[in-house]
Amino acid sequence: MNTPRAAAFFAIAASLAGCGTALDRQPATMPDVNQHSLQASRAALAEGEAETALGIAMAVLTAQPHNVGAMVSAGNAQLQLGERTAAKKSYEAAVAVNPRYVPARLGLAKLKMRDDIKAAEADFRAIVASDPRNPMALTDLAVVLDLQERHKEAQAIYAQVLQLNPDLTSAKVDLALSIALSGDPVRAEQMLRDASDSGSVPPKVRADYAVAQVLAGHTKEAEETLQQDLTPSEAHSSVEGMQALMAAPAPK
Repeated sequence: MNTPRAAAFFAIAASLAGCGTALDRQPATMPDVNQHSLQASRAALAEGEAETALGIAMAVLTAQPHNVGAMVSAGNAQLQLGERTAAKKSYEAAVAVNPRYVPARLGLAKLKMRDDIKAAEADFRAIVASDPRNPMALTDLAVVLDLQERHKEAQAIYAQVLQLNPDLTSAKVDLALSIALSGDPVRAEQMLRDASDSGSVPPKVRADYAVAQVLAGHTKEAEETLQQDLTPSEAHSSVEGMQALMAAPAPK
């Protein structure tokens, strides 16, 4: 079966900036030093420094082998590094300790997105049913709908997320990319320009901004955006890949 064009654009953005990660809510009893370490791990991952993030998470696990937050942080880093089998083991270890731990369940659902999108959607819907106000679960569900080119459904969920948390950058960025893929790249480009100009932002924001720029026909600007994180050659190749997707016949 042909890969939908939306999925291909999301895949390009993910490869340029790494996968999104779930927020880990830690028990109040966790030692401050480990809490700070996990915050540092998540910050490193947001900046695309997956190896650093993994090292920090593993150090926490050495001190606290049953720390579910560290397991998920390790899994998120492993997923960004392309170590899918290791990531699955990390998420499964967290679920074994706490079967209701949402970040671990989200991680396992993410792993299904590439090979079984319907199963991933079912998992995300189950998580949302058990935690209907969880912004990360809702955002992940919306992304899965976008990957199936069900953009209107996805955008309704992004709007719901932003009602719950108006400052959630990930939802704003994914909403903008959804709008770009559903046929309004100029509006999406402006939304992502505003996000990019708002201060220090993670590579994902710039990667999605570049996708919107390419869809709007602004390829030179897209290369300049990507060159903040890639070499000029890598940025040029990425933009050429996006242009090839645009030129290809839509999958039937």
